[in-house]
Parts: sequence; C-alpha cells; structure tokens
Amino acid sequence: MVVCKVCGGDGRPVGHLDFNRTCWDRMGARVFPVSDERVAYYACPDCGFIFTPHCDGWSDAAFAARIYNADYAKADPDPGLERGGIAATGSYWRGAMLADVLDGGQGTIRLLDFGAGGDPGYAGRALIDRGFDVVSYDPFFAPGTVLPDERFDVVYAIEVIEHCVDVQGAAAQIAAHLDHNGLLYLATMLHPFPTPDDILDYWYIAPRNGHISVFSREALEALFAPHGIELAATDLGVFGYRGRPRFPCKLFG
Repeated sequence: MVVCKVCGGDGRPVGHLDFNRTCWDRMGARVFPVSDERVAYYACPDCGFIFTPHCDGWSDAAFAARIYNADYAKADPDPGLERGGIAATGSYWRGAMLADVLDGGQGTIRLLDFGAGGDPGYAGRALIDRGFDVVSYDPFFAPGTVLPDERFDVVYAIEVIEHCVDVQGAAAQIAAHLDHNGLLYLATMLHPFPTPDDILDYWYIAPRNGHISVFSREALEALFAPHGIELAATDLGVFGYRGRPRFPCKLFG
C-alpha cells in the first residue's frame, strides 16, 4: 500500500512516466531522450493528491545533481526572458500582481519568498521594484539563503509546493513563518477531482521538472487545514489566511 502524503488515504497507481518527461515536451518535441527510468505515480481517491514516492529519501545533493542541475532550465524555459528580460517572465508578472494586491503596504510589511529561485528571485525583484521588503529562501537556487526564525506578514511560494517530497513538512514550515493575521500566496497548477483516468497525460506532471507532488484544490485545502489556514482559489492563484490581514489587501476590500 502507498499512503497519501496529504490525508493518509490509500494511493492507487495511475501509471508510469519516464524520468526525462518535462513540461516543455507539450510544445511538440522532446527536450531530453526517453529514459529507461520509470517513475510510478499514485492518486489518492479521497483528496485527489497525485504523487510519486520515486524521490523519497533523496538527499539535497541528489536533487541538485539529477534535477536542479545546469540543464534544468531546458525542462521549462521562460520565453519571456529572451524576449524582454526579467520583467517579461511569468514569475516577475506574479510578483507584480502580488504587489498590486498588497498596494499600500510598502514599508510596513515583510514578505518571505519561499523557494525564491534566486536572491532575489524574479517575483521578489518585482516586489522590491515596487517598494516591498522581501526575504528570499531557496536551498537549491540560492544556497546562501537561510530560513529566518521569524514570522512574516506575507509568505508566498510560486511554483514550489509541487516540487516537495515532504509536503507535510513544507506546509508546516510555511505555516510556522506566517503571522496570524498574515497572507499566504501559492502558485501551482491544480488538477480536477475526482481524478481523471488520463491524469498522466496532464503536461504539468513531469519528473524531470521535479513535479512530484501535484494537487487538487481539495488536497491543498486538506494540507493546510491542520495549520488553521483557510484557502481560496482565485484566477490569480491560491490565497490563504487565518485571520483578516492587518495590512492593506485588495482581496478583502
């Protein structure tokens, strides 16, 4: 039996993907050759969480060598970077969007970029450009950063949670650093639940991208509910809160 990492249900096998499958393969041509390494994925019938135990037990060094290496950008490049630089990337756009949601909080709130992709990452750069105080944390792409022992007004994780092996640990870390009257922002692709039979045709499930934990809305809600965080899925992404934020936030009028 393979146990769901979110709710403890019995995961059912939904098939295998080769390790070199990437998100960018959806554009019509394989980025990397087909690998003989087969990655088994499972679906939880109770919450819809899609996951693989294939990478359980990997060290940070193994992830750095096998996934987050020099070829990682080939797995899911951002065309905007070549066309218009950092400001044209999707991550910068998300950071700018979050800055707009929080407009008026400049100089009064601190944000934690959890899994930043740099120090700062592109989203963090967008927020900093708009006057916000951002702390970056990313053990792979900004190894000099550390997770501070403090709570933040805003914690955001853009395209991060799907990379986590220990999703319970990641949720606990995020929750521990979010102020009671803070705001959580999560950007990840959600799949429908009940889980479709052809779920592995979904381009977002891609081992070579490190997408090993893919969520339904129900699974994401179940993951953060024990921490007292209520989630709301919007067109801009998923926002979470325990109590109404004490700072300006357009989500609350």
